[in-house]
Amino acid sequence: MVKVGKTLMATLLQQFGTWWKQVFSQPKIDVITAEYQSWRTHFLWQRLRLWLWLAFICLLTFTIRDIYDLFFSLKELAQLPKTFRIQGLAINFSMLLSLLVCFTLHKTRFGHRHPGRLFLGTSWSVSFASQFFATIKGFALPDTIGWSLLFLSQAIFMPVRWPLHLVSQVSILAYYFVVNTALGLKTLLPEHPEIYDVTFILYIFWFCIICDLGVYLYDRLQRSEFHARKELELANQKLVIAEAKYRSIFENAIEGVFQSSPDGRYITANPALAKIYGYSFPEEVTANFTDIENQLYVDPNRRAEFVRLIEKYGIVSEFESQIYRQDGSIVWISEKAYAVRNPEGKLLYYEGLIEDITQRKQAEEALQEQLDFLQVLINTIPTPVFYKNTQGLYLGCNTAFEAVLGLSKEQILGKSDYELAPKELADQYYHADMTLFEQQQVQTYESFLVFADQSKHDVIFYKATFSKVDGSLGGLVGVILDISELQAALRDRQRTEAALRVFFHAVSHDLRNPVLGSLMVLKNLLENGEVGSNLTPVPRSILERMVQSSDRQLNLINSLMEAHVNEVQGLVLQRQPVQLDPIVADAIADLEPMLRKNQTTLINLVTTDLLLINADPTQLWRVFSNLIGNAIKHNPPGLQVTINAILEGEKIYCTVSDDGAGISPEQSQRLFDLYFRGKNNPYSLGLGLGLYLCKQIIQAHGGEIGVQSGLAKGATFWFTLPIS
Repeated sequence: MVKVGKTLMATLLQQFGTWWKQVFSQPKIDVITAEYQSWRTHFLWQRLRLWLWLAFICLLTFTIRDIYDLFFSLKELAQLPKTFRIQGLAINFSMLLSLLVCFTLHKTRFGHRHPGRLFLGTSWSVSFASQFFATIKGFALPDTIGWSLLFLSQAIFMPVRWPLHLVSQVSILAYYFVVNTALGLKTLLPEHPEIYDVTFILYIFWFCIICDLGVYLYDRLQRSEFHARKELELANQKLVIAEAKYRSIFENAIEGVFQSSPDGRYITANPALAKIYGYSFPEEVTANFTDIENQLYVDPNRRAEFVRLIEKYGIVSEFESQIYRQDGSIVWISEKAYAVRNPEGKLLYYEGLIEDITQRKQAEEALQEQLDFLQVLINTIPTPVFYKNTQGLYLGCNTAFEAVLGLSKEQILGKSDYELAPKELADQYYHADMTLFEQQQVQTYESFLVFADQSKHDVIFYKATFSKVDGSLGGLVGVILDISELQAALRDRQRTEAALRVFFHAVSHDLRNPVLGSLMVLKNLLENGEVGSNLTPVPRSILERMVQSSDRQLNLINSLMEAHVNEVQGLVLQRQPVQLDPIVADAIADLEPMLRKNQTTLINLVTTDLLLINADPTQLWRVFSNLIGNAIKHNPPGLQVTINAILEGEKIYCTVSDDGAGISPEQSQRLFDLYFRGKNNPYSLGLGLGLYLCKQIIQAHGGEIGVQSGLAKGATFWFTLPIS
């Protein structure tokens, strides 16, 4: 039995402890914030004003009762002495006065800032007034009704800050029990003179506990609700901020954002989507597109494909289509979307992003065209071209490379040199590639290559590395130059140069020297011999003609040798800064006998203020002499020749013009060719080397030469010389 009792007691204590924790434990929220304390203080101040009114009215009713009792005695107050009733009325008036004072303090700054102190002051002014009066009169006053009304009204109207209620209650009860006991005072009731009994104490205790517990629970609940409300407000603020943020993202996104219904209507659209579709406002998109399949897509089947892919995979990405814009133009878009369903799996709408990829498509098309062009260009190159990755595997080649190996591109791509060439050559190619990858420079070397017909050709490899977009090494590109024919040509050239040396030797010794010797003999006869005598039976006129013929032959041989030497070895210039006008004057002076003989009028317009040119004066003298001499030789007597030179930009533009018979367009095109002779002078014995040499001289100086002419319109030979 004792064991059962202990078990029952332990259970009751455990349940009481659980209840105590539930009631008095701090709620699982943060510490009361200053904001909540401010709110609670304001709440107490507001409710205190209402309680003051209630207390004033309540006390006023009791005061009216006491006044009525003075004139019309009430049965329930008949036992009290009249003096005591009059003094009780005075106490009521004093409490009313204290309430009026509290009303006044309530409206002051002190009342706003310290409503708790005003609460205690009001409570004590009401409760202590009667106790002070009773103590002065020498008796104890157990004001059960007054205390009950006071504590209950305070708990109902001001259910916050339960410690204030507890202080208010404990202070008045402590005064009643301590002071009255210390003074030995008794109550005025003859049947109950003691100041307390068990029933009185239990009543007062539980009444105060219930009031304080109610205040505590309300305050605790209010605090929890306040924090919950604040958290809700904060959550709402965050939600508003997030909504504004996402609304801003939605409104300012560069991609089009949409929601479309399963039946093909747009539910929502952002400004970017409206811009892509050619509209000014998103509302126009949702209003105008009621049949996306037929209104939007150039190919209506794209909508069905869009739905099919979402049904199959739940999402579509990079779904590219051509669409009509509002003005009828066609653009490319890329869609990324997914299906939104309710918890039961029913399709609600499609949601996703749309991007205008027209420029990208145009760039891709242009790039593809460029790649196609480059591939055609590479394939057009007769020289084999290839490229490999860093592992030495072929990534691509041109048709010339395919033809050399006798393999198709499919048979070459992805293969290494060891699969396409003999091992000894593959080893050489591999080591050369690895060296190139290490140095990453242009590589050139001679080697061999086995062609499709199994013939071995001498080749030169030209290789260089290329990089990827991220800057890393991508591989190498190579060009193969077959030098087998080049070497054969080199040998042929060497034989040709040897033959030319024989030719020059023959011309110099077998032609030039005899003519030069004959010319010297003829000139000696003319100078020292007696023409017509026994020593020189030949007439002088014949000797002079023979000298002229020998001079002509010597000039032809010299021109022939010079033309061929320049053709093989190139023209060598002795450059120096020179003025042009002295060169022209020297050329004119040397041609003076020819000018008089052919009755030619020469006008020299070349001024002395021209800028210096970096040139070979002897070679330029030859150009002017050739051009003036050609004009005289190929035209009848009485010719007028004009020489001029002017500054044009960074060059000097020189002309030699005549008013002679002119040159046909057919002749003008070939006039500067080797061995070409004009038809204006059928008796000329020249080889056609003069204008050819002029062209070589001018081009060696970095200039150009040409002719402007027509039949019966004269001719103008022009050439340019860069300024020094």
